Amino acid sequence: MEILDNMDEEGKELVGSALMNISLDGTSNVTNITFFPYYQHSLYVAASYILVYFFIFLLCMVGNILVCLIVLENRRMRTVTNLFILNLAISDLLVGIFCIPTTLVDNLITGNILS
Repeated sequence: MEILDNMDEEGKELVGSALMNISLDGTSNVTNITFFPYYQHSLYVAASYILVYFFIFLLCMVGNILVCLIVLENRRMRTVTNLFILNLAISDLLVGIFCIPTTLVDNLITGNILS
């Protein structure tokens, strides 16, 4: 009886990610909804976004860590220009760590769930 109280006039009730149709004789019909309403893309597009962002994140981490290690390990590389490049590599690492995952989530999900 509790289910009948939560239904609208057409006999439909949203249960989790499925739409349940309940008739008055007690039979039910469950229709699956592919994604929750706040996803922007299909599964294949979302998977391609994740792969591309992961590849960019990996290149960012490997490249900038190599720049940091090369400048810090070799004494001849510690010039003013190379220390500036080291500073840029460190800031790019921080941008990669903090901005790439949040941008991915922002591209996959509608609305503002991060605040």
